[in-house]
Amino acid sequence: MSFGCSWTFGDELLDPELEKKGMESYYTQNDQYRLSHCYTGLLASHYNLTQENLSFPGSSLQSMQWNLMWWLDNHTNNYIEQSLILVGLTDESRISWYNPHHTKDRDDPPWNNYLHTQWLEAAGSNVDRGWFDLHKHYLSMSACNELYKLNYDTTTRIFDGVAARYNIPVIQFNLLSTNVSNLSTWYNIDARGVVNNNYKKNGHPTEQGHKNISDYLIKIIDTLD
Repeated sequence: MSFGCSWTFGDELLDPELEKKGMESYYTQNDQYRLSHCYTGLLASHYNLTQENLSFPGSSLQSMQWNLMWWLDNHTNNYIEQSLILVGLTDESRISWYNPHHTKDRDDPPWNNYLHTQWLEAAGSNVDRGWFDLHKHYLSMSACNELYKLNYDTTTRIFDGVAARYNIPVIQFNLLSTNVSNLSTWYNIDARGVVNNNYKKNGHPTEQGHKNISDYLIKIIDTLD
């Protein structure tokens, strides 16, 4: 089970045949390739596990919490108690809002009714102007380092609590964050160093970059009870 942003989603991992057609990596036609080549898919294959990836491009730590709640509510305790959770912690300055009028786009999964600051900054044409005004006011009224640290600490503690509640392994590590934690489920991984400059044109790991992350995590998982 994995939670994260575009890095964990496997953004820019595109089947070469679809790339020839000018298609993009988040379309459902590319799901099999993307999910099998991202680091979570490589781990699932290595351990012969079923992969469930609730990551999405632009996600914030806040929306990762919401996705976790959806996952807990939609699975039995028996299923949860047999799970391994990977948490690729993204940039803590990102914020998400729940949008009850969200128009499904890009084959959105059923749990994704969120609007992320990353999307607003990309200025999607189908976003109501009111969200831009809200984002502008948020930046001027509330955005600060103290809030970002609160976002990070809240998220890591929630996932740590799930590990304790269900007695399951949870591995939390930074992908786009630079914060630190002393929780036992948090691992100090230099993700960019692990990727070792294997990036796609828009800054996401290549297939080799994902393999590097997977190989690193395998070493950690193999030490767990």
